[in-house]
Amino acid sequence: MEITTTLLQSLILPAGIVAVLFAIWLANDVLGRDRGTKAMQEVAGTIFEGAVAFMRRQYFTIAALAVVGSVAIGALISVFETAEVAETSIYGVELGIRTGLSFLFGAICSMASGIIGMYISVKANLRTTAAARDGVVKAVQVAMRGGAVSGFLVVALSLLGVYGVFVAFGGLTNPAEAPFLIVGYGFGASFVALFAQLGGGIYTKAADVGSDLVGKVEKGIPEDDPRNAGVIADLVGDNVGDCAGRGADLFESTAAENIGAMILGVGAYTIATTAGWANPEAWIFFPLVVRAFGLVGTIVAMFFVNGREDEDPMNMLNRGYWVTTALSAVGMAITCAVMLQTGGTDAWLYFFGAGVVGLATSVAFVYITQFYTAGSYRPVRELAEASRTGAATNIISGTAVGFETTLVTAVSISIAIFTSHWFGEQAAIAAGLVGEDVSKFGIFGTAVATMGMLMTTAYILAMDTFGP
Repeated sequence: MEITTTLLQSLILPAGIVAVLFAIWLANDVLGRDRGTKAMQEVAGTIFEGAVAFMRRQYFTIAALAVVGSVAIGALISVFETAEVAETSIYGVELGIRTGLSFLFGAICSMASGIIGMYISVKANLRTTAAARDGVVKAVQVAMRGGAVSGFLVVALSLLGVYGVFVAFGGLTNPAEAPFLIVGYGFGASFVALFAQLGGGIYTKAADVGSDLVGKVEKGIPEDDPRNAGVIADLVGDNVGDCAGRGADLFESTAAENIGAMILGVGAYTIATTAGWANPEAWIFFPLVVRAFGLVGTIVAMFFVNGREDEDPMNMLNRGYWVTTALSAVGMAITCAVMLQTGGTDAWLYFFGAGVVGLATSVAFVYITQFYTAGSYRPVRELAEASRTGAATNIISGTAVGFETTLVTAVSISIAIFTSHWFGEQAAIAAGLVGEDVSKFGIFGTAVATMGMLMTTAYILAMDTFGP
């Protein structure tokens, strides 16, 4: 069967739906596991009550502010986005209403993915503890599947939300204009991420430090002892921060990147239309198809999270991550070859190179993080050694490691940006473009790299939620 742009575009909706259904299957699998002893259930129940109370308070506030923000944004656009300054055929009150509604829809999707993911994460804690009595492998699988519920829901709802708003605002009939009309969806997702990340993060750290100071230092209660109420609050914070907070952050990242890449795709669409290339609208749909392939690759990778009882659990997680990365690379190659047509030239190979740069950057981030946080590597060992002489050397050494981590990460990002931009420009030259069109393709190359970097987002979030 010949793979066409129409076929790939038709995969967007099914991929998102399948990912949601797979998340439901994972949730049912986790919830059906052994719940352990009565004592375990009592501690887990206390954590669950605290998490629900926090989420209810936080998301009630976010929802109220989102409604106010939606009305305010709609009103401002209605007043200032007049026919004289509008860049689309839709402006004024109609554009204000559309932007306000898409803002609210983006906020709702982000909150829904965070709430459901956090619920399963808290429930998975108990099942993971119970499974650990039967071995490390089973515990890792339960924890990873619980985390994957959040990962799949965040990425799938982001994809389905952007695609749904895009279609609702005329994306199938006027693809060059619709991306500019759906930016409100990304703003709504960003709005929720702002509060979820800051609220959950501050709560977590306050509870963590407070429980250590009072319980462990002043009262002599052992680390993570459930008799210390601060420990329960700390564990609640781990779930709402690392699951709901990080989920909202990545939901915003994927939604904003999808929309941003589609807007950049409009520039490529204009070039393709002028040059007479086949299927120019494919440049706009490209980000959504790439995201769909990323979801499919992550679904397959979940079945590779396995290993031996004497194996390092991190190796099991890395095995699944490499499967996701490999399948994402294949999906990127297929999408670039089929959708980024440039009049029969091989320019798509350069865009594929940009996508590989993004995937490589994602891999680099994973191993940079492991290097600077795992106890078996130099940074943590040096930090532990520095702690022997007191708090002062601990703080100095820790700050130095933090700066070093930031430097390595910043250099990696800089290399990725310059390299992917170069690949985009080379694609333009290979396609016979000149002048400003070369620069436009260079910028689109950076978007392709970012799409590649975020193809493994669902698996990365699953590993993050694996922690709490």
